[in-house]
Amino acid sequence: MISLAAFEQTLHQNWADSFHCPRETIHEAGTTLLPMEKYAGDKLVIFWHIGAHSFAQLDPHYASQLTDLLTGLPVGTSLSGADLQRAWGDAVKSIDLGLIHYLFPPDLPAFAPAPLFTLRQLTEADAAHMISLHDANTPEDVDEGYVEVTHEIAFGCFADGQLAAAASGYTRTGFMDIGVLVHPGFRHKGLGKAVVGAVCEWTIRTGVIAQYRHNVLNAGSGRVAKSLNFRQYFKSESIWMK
Repeated sequence: MISLAAFEQTLHQNWADSFHCPRETIHEAGTTLLPMEKYAGDKLVIFWHIGAHSFAQLDPHYASQLTDLLTGLPVGTSLSGADLQRAWGDAVKSIDLGLIHYLFPPDLPAFAPAPLFTLRQLTEADAAHMISLHDANTPEDVDEGYVEVTHEIAFGCFADGQLAAAASGYTRTGFMDIGVLVHPGFRHKGLGKAVVGAVCEWTIRTGVIAQYRHNVLNAGSGRVAKSLNFRQYFKSESIWMK
């Protein structure tokens, strides 16, 4: 059985690998700027606050401005959205804060749904059920949940043939990134816990660490993470410019 220390070392190593830096960087205060062409024109800066370090993936248009900002700050500053807001004022349109959780495998609790519901793995043959679940939710919920039958693994809870809740996962930065979506008519019944728990169980069997991310304002998603004993380790900030 993996120890908690080894588990946490893997968290740091996976993130270091994804940013192509030594693991020691994560334990050092400072900021690494990562201009990315895929964000060109998006007016976006994403901070990943991993350990003591901040990694900034950004629209290349803002690379020189961020470099200048860092030059005027003490050496070793880990930039945040608050720093950008202080420096750029009204040029900052909005800041979304995300919480990043991981499941230490021995912590996974029991997660069976109520007898009324049937829990099973989803396949692409369930695409119509997933479309119906998407249609029942707001576009914002669908976007944040990002649950698809085409992902590496997906589970759903059914009630009389209707998909009441679903969770899916895909590999991201060396983890299984898990999203969840619950039909508005079936919330507060433990279905989010059941479907995310099933994906976590599958993920543990494959030897991958389960990752769960959600917006800090999404209290329901936070409750799912807490119910399955996920531990919050890191944070992210998406800063949109005007």
